[in-house]
Amino acid sequence: MTIGAGEIGAMVFSPRRRGSLRRVLIPLLIVTGLLLYVGGKVTIMRLGYRIEALEREKQELERANRSLRIEASSLASPARIEEIAIKRLGMVRPPKENVVVVKRRVDTSSPRH
Repeated sequence: MTIGAGEIGAMVFSPRRRGSLRRVLIPLLIVTGLLLYVGGKVTIMRLGYRIEALEREKQELERANRSLRIEASSLASPARIEEIAIKRLGMVRPPKENVVVVKRRVDTSSPRH
């Protein structure tokens, strides 16, 4: 009883065994494919919800930023600073003869970018 190399494979995968392997393998591949498909859809939905939440957060932050910019510009106004200096700090305007105006000198040697 000698067995050739081609006959060994035939013994392992007999026609009866191949049929039962197909019965298990095909549904397993279908279930795996469905799980991958559904998992992809769930991931897409989660990302969609996350994008919406981030867009809402961005809009809220932009509103807060605009509000803070308005507040900063009103706090930095020269009239407000002068009022605080006079009322709270007791400062006074100097006489006009004590005011020295310093003008900037324009540097023409180096080009600006």
